[in-house]
Amino acid sequence: MSGWIWLAPVASFLGAGLAYVGAWLGTRQRESQGRREEWGRRFTAALQAINSDDLRSRMLGRTLLAELAKSELASAEERSLSHTLLTEEARFDPHGTDLRLVVASSELDAVVFLEDDEDHERGDDQGEQQ
Repeated sequence: MSGWIWLAPVASFLGAGLAYVGAWLGTRQRESQGRREEWGRRFTAALQAINSDDLRSRMLGRTLLAELAKSELASAEERSLSHTLLTEEARFDPHGTDLRLVVASSELDAVVFLEDDEDHERGDDQGEQQ
């Protein structure tokens, strides 16, 4: 029986080691799942901010979405979706006008912008003469 004495401690250590590995893997999986859920909450918040009427909220939403697109927690599909949303969102101005309809040409450089100030509203051209 003296040969079997070492079996009890070895089996105990082996069982404790397996229990430790199992607990470590479970904790790691829960942490990963929690981080991915947080990524999803932030993604949803970014989408809501992008659709906001407030300019600052839209800018923050774009920034958050750009950072989320770089996150290691996102899958390749989620990163691709984030990039697509950023690209599509950038194609429209705040009023919903499709900016792809603006065609770059030499005529675009010849556009003159006039400021609508009080002098023009009163019909007073003295502001231009000064």
